[in-house]
Amino acid sequence: MPRRLSFVAMFLLLGLGSVACSGSVDFSFGGQTPADAAVDLIEGEAMAQRLGVAPITGALCQDPVDDQVGTTFSCTADSAGETINFEVLLEEDERIFAGPTNVVDTVALSRLETVAVQSLNSANGFTLPEDAMECGDESVILDSAMQMTCALTDPSTGVVFDALVTVNDTGTGDFNVAIIGEAE
Repeated sequence: MPRRLSFVAMFLLLGLGSVACSGSVDFSFGGQTPADAAVDLIEGEAMAQRLGVAPITGALCQDPVDDQVGTTFSCTADSAGETINFEVLLEEDERIFAGPTNVVDTVALSRLETVAVQSLNSANGFTLPEDAMECGDESVILDSAMQMTCALTDPSTGVVFDALVTVNDTGTGDFNVAIIGEAE
């Protein structure tokens, strides 16, 4: 890979199928408001385990505009000082389905790393090994811009570059990656 990489920004739009963890759990809310049930679901141990994040606390949910099947509403919660955003869907039989909109789980993270390197190689004639990008070994809660920084290593030189990954849609797995320069 040429050294000029540190001066060139590259943008790729890629589809992964599902970058983010659906991490959702069904929950019956008979006797509770949907918002209260969503808080219980989101703060439950099962949700944090499914997402692979620290315990989830401080959930706040908007009341849905109505209680019709198919209605969605938003919630936010805290996990180790980071905000997780959820979309909650009202289902039949007084059930809800809550899914995070800004979490990338470890399985999806590994796939994202591989697909990003394959695409960089294909688009630019690079010969980076599939493990040249490292985004960590734990689920990632994306920031408010839906971004995270990963390390991209040129194995021929050992130079490490910062790769800014922007997840455009956690449902479809579309993301952009930009090489923003040498890591400090």
